[in-house]
Amino acid sequence: MKRRTALGLSLAVPSATLLAGSPASAHGFDGGLRVVGLRVDGREDQPLGLDSPVPVLSWRFAETSSPAADKQTAYQIRVFDVDRDRLLWDSGKVNSAVQSGVRYGGRPLTSRQRVSWQVRAWDAAKKATDWSRASTWETGLLDQSDWGAARWIEYPGRAETQPMPIFARQFTIDAHRKVVRARLYLSGVGMHLATVNGRSLTDEVLAPGYSNYQLSSEYRVYDVTDQLRRGRNTLGVRLGNGPAYVRRSVTNPAVGRTAPYSWWQSQLKGNGTLAGGADAGAATVTLSSVTGYHVGGTVNVDTGGGGDNLESRVITAIGADSVTFTPGLSKPHPAGATVTGSGNNIAASDASAGAAVTPRFIARLEITYAGGKETVIVSDRAWRTALGPLITDAWYSGSDHDARRDQPGWDRAGSDLSAAAKRRDGTVTGWIAAGIAPPPNLATKLVGRTAPPIVIADRYEPVAITNPVPGTWVFDFGQNIVGFPLLKVRGLPAGTTIRVSPAESLAADGTVDQASLKGGGGSRGVDLFNTYTTAGLRGGETWRPDFNYFGMQWVQVTGLPADYVPTKETVTGLRVQAETPVAGAVSTSNARVNRIHKMAWYSFAGNIMSVFTDCPGREKLSYPADYTMPMGSIHRNFDLSAYLRTHEHHLVEGQSVADTPMRGNVALKTPVYDWGYTGRFGDEINWGNAIILVPGFLRQLYGDTETAARYYEPMVRFADYIARQKAVGNIVDAALADWVSAEPVSGKITGTWGYYLMIKELAELARQTGHQADAARYTALAADIKTAFNATFWDPARRLYADNGAVSQSAQALALDAGLVPEPERQAVLDGLIAMIYAFHPNGGGPHFSGGTIGMAPTVRALSAGGRDDVLWDLIHSDEQPSYGYFMESTVANPGGMTTMGERWNRGDSKNHMILAQIEEWFHAGLAGIRAADGTVAYRELVIQPKVVGDLTFVKGHYVTPQGTARSEWKRDGNRLRLTVTVPPNTTATVHVPTLGGRVTGTPHRAKFLRNAGGYAVYQVPSGTYAFTTR
Repeated sequence: MKRRTALGLSLAVPSATLLAGSPASAHGFDGGLRVVGLRVDGREDQPLGLDSPVPVLSWRFAETSSPAADKQTAYQIRVFDVDRDRLLWDSGKVNSAVQSGVRYGGRPLTSRQRVSWQVRAWDAAKKATDWSRASTWETGLLDQSDWGAARWIEYPGRAETQPMPIFARQFTIDAHRKVVRARLYLSGVGMHLATVNGRSLTDEVLAPGYSNYQLSSEYRVYDVTDQLRRGRNTLGVRLGNGPAYVRRSVTNPAVGRTAPYSWWQSQLKGNGTLAGGADAGAATVTLSSVTGYHVGGTVNVDTGGGGDNLESRVITAIGADSVTFTPGLSKPHPAGATVTGSGNNIAASDASAGAAVTPRFIARLEITYAGGKETVIVSDRAWRTALGPLITDAWYSGSDHDARRDQPGWDRAGSDLSAAAKRRDGTVTGWIAAGIAPPPNLATKLVGRTAPPIVIADRYEPVAITNPVPGTWVFDFGQNIVGFPLLKVRGLPAGTTIRVSPAESLAADGTVDQASLKGGGGSRGVDLFNTYTTAGLRGGETWRPDFNYFGMQWVQVTGLPADYVPTKETVTGLRVQAETPVAGAVSTSNARVNRIHKMAWYSFAGNIMSVFTDCPGREKLSYPADYTMPMGSIHRNFDLSAYLRTHEHHLVEGQSVADTPMRGNVALKTPVYDWGYTGRFGDEINWGNAIILVPGFLRQLYGDTETAARYYEPMVRFADYIARQKAVGNIVDAALADWVSAEPVSGKITGTWGYYLMIKELAELARQTGHQADAARYTALAADIKTAFNATFWDPARRLYADNGAVSQSAQALALDAGLVPEPERQAVLDGLIAMIYAFHPNGGGPHFSGGTIGMAPTVRALSAGGRDDVLWDLIHSDEQPSYGYFMESTVANPGGMTTMGERWNRGDSKNHMILAQIEEWFHAGLAGIRAADGTVAYRELVIQPKVVGDLTFVKGHYVTPQGTARSEWKRDGNRLRLTVTVPPNTTATVHVPTLGGRVTGTPHRAKFLRNAGGYAVYQVPSGTYAFTTR
């Protein structure tokens, strides 16, 4: 994969004197501690456009068996200003073992600042390592004023049914000067693609991603230094609707798109005219309609005429036929002038992120020459715009691309951007001056992205091609993936329209069945496909959609000529996901375990997009419980230290801030595209509490407390909301209970469990961020919730947890996993849970899980922690519904079985969800046995305790902790077992060696025997690699 010039760069480092360190102060040695993997805000790829002036720094150590790596006794960080070649911050020697979540301690950084940094550490012998290799990062535009004269621009007067716009800006580079630095800052709504002289700037796709555009819009920073040439240059931008404009009214009957599918629709906002003229200074205007305006939102006066007279103001009051705003108008405006409104940025109950925003963008190109001269090009009316070849573009329904409408080379140097320029088909492109557009909202801030970008991660050739009915070809990739179909055709005449339809399943006749990608039974539309209309190019044509994606194992192609026989090159599957680093892996001797693991992995990968999504088809929305509940599984596969920071930003923007009883509530999905904050699908503790759990994960998994410090007040507001509006005697009733569970589960039990979980974590976050009084208050509240939970739900006669007499697997598991069960009763509750599992036979067979979104992971953890991994082994080998075996059963819809996790145990709805993949945690923490010790942070103390169950003869796993890579591999031959473990530097581990009725033969060097317990010989080990043999 090519290097992203947009998000990574190589900077010239400061002078050798600054970076080398004096010989007297650096003591490098072979085989000892070596600092690697420098990360800033979780990013190791030397990011551009970092949005924090005081980021968090972390580093890892290279693998080594040297005793010197046992412990980091101190560290030193130094940060340099690249442009000024001067030291910004030197931490000095800090006596600490911490190597993740260290706050940059220099003066807050400023916009566009390029820094280089290094770390060295002192080892267990208190000797200093060499300085690490220098890494870099660059801040973005940290203040809104840094955008200067840049304006939002659009294709003026474009109707929603017209093709998507393209934009170009020509400029000249001084032929006698050398460009030493050039940065393009760009935010496109809803999605953008940018080029310089016809070349793509990045391998990122689907940029910039989800946002609540009423509050913020993500921008990207592109290093275009190497793309610029002396003389003439052209900057090109293409826009797509993305999730910013989702309307079923945009059809294209010419290609059969008459009922576009979408799960939700964007809310149309204020749109009308001035009923009477408005004088300069006026603060109230009379409108043709006041529908769709919001107090605190924006009114845009005089949006016509290319925006030359546009004025946007903050609304302070709305009358029967008038809008009042501040400040007053700067110029007069005639009656009939077009007026529009924004969405609601002070949401009390509505889905604020769902306000319709038509395509527009804002950009700033800064070019620096040798000697310091600078040229700045901004988005304004000097740009040219036209309606491009993308006829329709829909986030859920797909797009229609007509290659005949393309103007070859329009974004290259010296292109014809005149009104008379011609397309391929000879028609006039119709270039005009771009129009000034209002921002999505005056409250909209342009923000950088901490999470990694979405990229094309892999390519899949078809494993089979079928022709189920004449004219219909179906391509099978052999794996349900998330991404784009890449179409390649040759020899087709111009005007051939090819329809490409993705699917996760097949119909009985062998054509595709798209039911799992759609919802609403047709009431939300039915059309879901992409079309490509050929230009008749002699050398063939290649195309993929730029602004939408789908889940797909099969792709159906229609529209090819009757005598055209496709090949495996005709359609390729391009899998996409956010470029979260791989964090771990596991493999075993058991084919079923490996297959379930693979299904889980593809479900996680397929829903790690610009945000976590529930599924890649029907909804494509970010429901927090869909990622907080499986977090024990997801983080063991993918490093989320940067990704989760962006999620917390979205969660905070998804919090109701209006002065109403809903204040503090966090919506069921963030960004809040639909449903809002009220009712069953808007007001749910185990979805909203992610605003506390996500900073908690960052603390627990990666040692980051800065995210909690930054967002402390919103976390407290949510806790206050639950206490004020939802808790009755510390009992909370959760409307969604245990979503998609196979048996009824009490919402009061799941809600109160969630309340306890979040308050317990909030107490710790308060303690870590210096809010000691709050920490004490929340610790006491957590104790009170625990008391209330047991007083309300404990059934002493049955020694189980029940609500009004009703018991469930999830109720027992939640109580066990959260530590809510009094110690004398834990075994009884565990026994009760196991009995329920073996007695649950809704469709015969068994044993069976019944847990859903909330109860599944606690069930897995409770069984393993209680030493009943044999039950988990039996569960994964069940075949009747509900079970993983049922997912894997070969059916007409999924020959060979499903290849990702279903949303429901009955195989209904989506075929690619994360919520039932929570068994994956056991494969890593149980079978491979790698987990964090109780109470530790950032995996600084490990427990390695592999569970030898069933017919397993080997398991191999690893996990990249914030310190380095932990490994566990065991092989069994009868009653003989060999376990090899690797403990990363600056880490200790308690290793539980399965004895299988025998004993450990010999103790590895530096391993300290502690005890024999529960079929294990237990050792304490420092960093290094150790091999244990039992017989």
